[in-house]
Amino acid sequence: MNEPHIAIAPEDRTLAALTHLSGLSGYIVPLGGILVPILIWMTKKDSPIIASIAKQAILLNLVVFLLVCTGVVLFFTVILIPAVVLAWVVLGLAAVALPIIGALRANEGRYYRYPVVGVTPDQVSATHPLT
Repeated sequence: MNEPHIAIAPEDRTLAALTHLSGLSGYIVPLGGILVPILIWMTKKDSPIIASIAKQAILLNLVVFLLVCTGVVLFFTVILIPAVVLAWVVLGLAAVALPIIGALRANEGRYYRYPVVGVTPDQVSATHPLT
């Protein structure tokens, strides 16, 4: 992708990495994958980078949830069972791998935009002015 390089300030790198990983908390605590990023987003609205990472974590978890629900419905059509199982495996791997990749990039000081659901800090500050 020809995306501009967005640097993360050294003092924000740890929180940025934890914000990426906060989406995985839903595997431990029910609804944690949505609630933890929302709390981070609400408390760090003044930081466009942290806010955009939290927004990405929320969107990723919502998209995964909706796709799993769609898969459950399609699972009942017997002929699509192999396709649904394959889609769930790919979706599960992506739902775990993307936040980990994002956390590693944030720790290096580089902004990571999730494929399909990713937002940039410019998009966050344009839709939610900080004033």
